[in-house]
Amino acid sequence: MTGRSNSRRRGRAAICRAALAMWLGLFPGAALADFDDALRAYERGDAATALRELRPLLKSGSPAAAWLMGRLRETGRGGTGDAAEAAVWYRKAAAGGNVPAMLALAELHLRGRGVPQSDARAGEWLKKAAAKGSAQGLFLLGLLRLDGRLGPASDAPAYLRRAVAAGSGDAAMVLGELYLTGRIVAQNPAEAYRLALAAAASGRVAPGAAARLTALTRAAEKELPPAQAQSLRAKAGSGKPPAPVPPPAGKLRTGTGFVVSRVGHVLTNAHVAQGCGRLEAVIDGRPVAATLVRFDAGLDLALLRLAVAPSRALTFREGSDLPPGTPVFAAGYPGDAARTGQLRLTSGRTRELAAGAGNAKDMAVSAEVLPGNSGGPLLDAGGRVAGVVRARRDTAAVREQVGAGVADVGFAVPLGAVKAFLAQGQIPIATAPTSRTLDASALERELSGVVIPLVCRAQR
Repeated sequence: MTGRSNSRRRGRAAICRAALAMWLGLFPGAALADFDDALRAYERGDAATALRELRPLLKSGSPAAAWLMGRLRETGRGGTGDAAEAAVWYRKAAAGGNVPAMLALAELHLRGRGVPQSDARAGEWLKKAAAKGSAQGLFLLGLLRLDGRLGPASDAPAYLRRAVAAGSGDAAMVLGELYLTGRIVAQNPAEAYRLALAAAASGRVAPGAAARLTALTRAAEKELPPAQAQSLRAKAGSGKPPAPVPPPAGKLRTGTGFVVSRVGHVLTNAHVAQGCGRLEAVIDGRPVAATLVRFDAGLDLALLRLAVAPSRALTFREGSDLPPGTPVFAAGYPGDAARTGQLRLTSGRTRELAAGAGNAKDMAVSAEVLPGNSGGPLLDAGGRVAGVVRARRDTAAVREQVGAGVADVGFAVPLGAVKAFLAQGQIPIATAPTSRTLDASALERELSGVVIPLVCRAQR
């Protein structure tokens, strides 16, 4: 029993460390250029520049700057590591609502670094992070209860389920393991297999847990009749875009993406970014390597990070989804435009579809959507991001949903879902009210260099 408990503790600690590593550079609320410069300097190990850029932001009370200052102090970059001083900065950031700082404080209290070791204090910070929608906060609360800390182990499944609903692939994996073994919950290999598939589809499992997820998936599948396993795999894919087909050898697939943060994050469709041997963005006529950071197949969204960060990013519209009848623009690189670099804008309006005429999660638009537009921004009249273009009506997937009777309809992922996807990844985006109206030529100038062609090259 002790061996299993120690193993669980080691697994939790490994996941905590991996999660902390993933927080680097991924947090909300910072749209200032100076902060982006500080973060880039931190990532390349230039502590002196990071500190210089942070000073005016710290004076202004920026929570994100306080969090990064805490990271500098905790890691010892630019001086001797001091976890106690890091905790001071983390508390300042957390007081301003910075979720990564709350999670960092929980980690310090769990390990007793710079602060007294206290599961109770760690739990308080995790609960504050969870109250702000942090999937990681919910996941760690579940893990601690599994370990008999902060409360009975019987409470763990409820926290893990909430973490799964918030998008945690790690929580889906751990909950699946409980269902496979019958620990705390009734043994249910089918539910274990479903959760393993969900964890894999989320693309959000800690790097060190990949082998563990594979083992869970195989073990659960072995417990099921082949027909039931096949049915669960089919259900896992229902409501999602078809699995992307890698381009044939020597060929490529193109799409569109747009820059959402000044640290090099690019948003596009999952079906554009998956299945590539090599993924590149074309900026100023030159290819720039892009790495897939995370994706959500159900929303058909993918987040990339460029090897070279552009100097600008698009600003998002404040508020939530657009009502029917709102003027919009779709921007992208259809057809040969990805090769020529000629951005194409089409205009239209949001529209309402009859019940059952399309995916309820999508927003319908009358703006023309062409092959290659996928992953581009849907913009309001002021050039603010209002969604992500996903499909045109006459693709096979949309014909299946809509039928042949609805003409001139494109679909986009609505603004609320896009913001939620980015918030779950802790991505720094800028938002602003739409207090202006741009014509097509002004909008095209605004989008230059931040709406970019993407090229998916075949696997070798």
